[in-house]
Amino acid sequence: MQIRNVGYWAIPPKNDAFQTVENIHNHIFKYSRNEKGEPIALLSEGKLAHELGMTTATVKGKRLQDILLKSNEEDIMTICNKPYHGMVVEIESAIGDRIFWTTLSPIYSDHEITEVVGTTLEITERKQMERQLLEAEELYRSLVEDTLVGVFIAYVEHPGFVYVNPRLAEIYGYTQDEMVKMTAADLVIPDQREVIQTHQQRRLEGDQSSIRHQFRGLCKNQTIIDVEVLQKTTIYKGKPAVIGILQDVTDRKQAEELIRKSELLSVVGQMAAGVAHEIRNPLTSLKGFVQLLQAFPNGKPEYYQIMLSELDRIEFIISEFLVLAKPQVVIHQPRQIQRMLEQIVMLADTHAILHNVQIVTQFSSDLPMITCEEKQLKQVFLNLMKNAIESMPEGGVVTVTVKQDGDMLLIIFTDQGCGIPEESLEKLGEPFFTTKETGTGLGLMVSHKIIADHGGKIHVRSQMGKGTSFEVQLPVR
Repeated sequence: MQIRNVGYWAIPPKNDAFQTVENIHNHIFKYSRNEKGEPIALLSEGKLAHELGMTTATVKGKRLQDILLKSNEEDIMTICNKPYHGMVVEIESAIGDRIFWTTLSPIYSDHEITEVVGTTLEITERKQMERQLLEAEELYRSLVEDTLVGVFIAYVEHPGFVYVNPRLAEIYGYTQDEMVKMTAADLVIPDQREVIQTHQQRRLEGDQSSIRHQFRGLCKNQTIIDVEVLQKTTIYKGKPAVIGILQDVTDRKQAEELIRKSELLSVVGQMAAGVAHEIRNPLTSLKGFVQLLQAFPNGKPEYYQIMLSELDRIEFIISEFLVLAKPQVVIHQPRQIQRMLEQIVMLADTHAILHNVQIVTQFSSDLPMITCEEKQLKQVFLNLMKNAIESMPEGGVVTVTVKQDGDMLLIIFTDQGCGIPEESLEKLGEPFFTTKETGTGLGLMVSHKIIADHGGKIHVRSQMGKGTSFEVQLPVR
């Protein structure tokens, strides 16, 4: 038997019967000391005693050193004598792969310790569970400490952090000790702290749903970064808490913006021929009217009005391309969806004429305002319009429908093209997947991302040989 650890403490005297009953379990035994002070077995009963072949009938009167042959005699004497000093002794020991827990308690008679009662139970299964839990804890700790994303824990009822991992501290440029003294609001630019406070209030009101959101983080050196967070509720040390992962997506955002600009240039470049044609027509008119005016020294007022109208159209077309191409700070503002779509329809009209396509609009009355970044939504609408037009090489009709459905605004682009195979619908929006011979698939990917950033979704419905509908859902203001 291998003795692993020993514990003991002093207790007040108790009578023999009470102590015996109190300690009965899988194995109960008693011993006393002979004239040499050696522990002699008096009783050994219970399930475990029979299993180990250590019943009273086989061990009574024997020295414990002789019963426990594989144990160190000096250790046995030291441990067995402890109860005679008024102490309760606890011992963890092992026989092979089995682990046992033994308690030794003194028995008093006339205020003198005359015997010791002991109980032993097997704790092999419990120790295995403890070891597995410890290994799991070490594994999870290693994963959290060494992961490439930030991890934090915070109590629901307290704004500060309970724990942050090294990666989170590294992202913001603080030490872990500094961060546990801060709140989530301290890590966000001032303009967006209200959003963080709103999420905290949701948790206080009992909302246990997962929350995913993006915001702009404020580092220790005042650098601003783009951050994405996913958090959910849990219980930590008996209290409601929030555990979350945080990732610095600044590089990803920059890459997405480069892809968006690249795709925008691609769309604009492909429509350049139509735009050139659209501008050439009014320029031809202007040139002709200037030549006519040379014959009228006093001028012709009606010609001037026509010329101004043509110049206005040229200016509109150029300004719309500038709106799409000019770099701007992303600011979401209330906008009228009908006006935006009318401008896109006008811009795409020439491209449609070149493909023998007619654009029809169906706008519901009293459409609500939406909060959006106008330039980005126009890019989405222009891309969907262009795709619809080019899906009908033999000509047809593109219908643009706008209507309200509850708290969502639906913008639907419907064509009469060949349709999209069902197995391809699920892949739409993936980079480099396209149903067009010369496409890259990035246009729809960018469009999905822009609409998602506006809190909306894009749904696609298609029937082979009948056409396709792209439905854009946007939350109303």
